Parts: sequence; C-alpha cells; structure tokens
Amino acid sequence: MMLSDVRDYVESMEISENVYMGKLDAKAECSVGVYNSKHRRDYTTAIGGPALRSYDAKYVTFLVHWNKSPRDTEKAANDLFNAVIQTRDVAVNGQVIKFIQPLVSNPVDVGTDDAGICEMVIEAAVIYQKGEQGK
Repeated sequence: MMLSDVRDYVESMEISENVYMGKLDAKAECSVGVYNSKHRRDYTTAIGGPALRSYDAKYVTFLVHWNKSPRDTEKAANDLFNAVIQTRDVAVNGQVIKFIQPLVSNPVDVGTDDAGICEMVIEAAVIYQKGEQGK
C-alpha cells in the first residue's frame, strides 16, 4: 500500500475537490492532505514470518485545511472522520483496504496556518490486505 493509494481513496470519497499528498506550498482552501504519519510504531509480524501475514497497516495523517471558519473546518473534518470509520473492504488501485482505524476518538484541532486557514488532523492506521491484490 502506497500513500498515493490512500490519497486516491480519499479523493473518491468526494469530501473535497482538492486532495493532495506530500507538501504543497500553495494549499487551496477546502483541501484534504494525506501524509505518511511521523509517529513511531513498533514492528510486528506474523508467527512464521512476513510471508504468512495476511494484512498490514499503513499509518497516515489526514490534514483538513478548510477555511477561516472553525465551524466549517470542524464539520469538514467530522465528515471525513465519519467516512473513514465506515470504510470496509474497498478496492483502490489493485489494493484492498480492509478498514481504517483512527488512532484518536475525533479530529484534532491544530490551529491555523500563516494565512489564518483553520486546520484539523486525523491520525489513522489503514489496514490493508496482503496477498494477490495487496502485494
């Protein structure tokens, strides 16, 4: 599972017309960014080794970069959060996302950027199938 697969899935949710990954210097209002998580996770594997593992996890951060209204930004972040927690067995780019597990109970307010645009983040683990489609 690549970050681009997660980005493409978020775009298919149609929560925002502007979905990007990685760093963009000129973020459009009402955007969702998808980033590799910077949080450290312990390595785990199946008994018998990695070849026997049927699923894996990709840790990501969703950044909701909306507008100057905290109310609108929170609504957009909650819409994304609710769409994320309803994800089950979704195929994207030859990969199967089994589910997405948020790591916190709701979106986190991270304040505003230099232009005064409100932002919220959702940290999550994207659990995906390994094997034929999930190589």
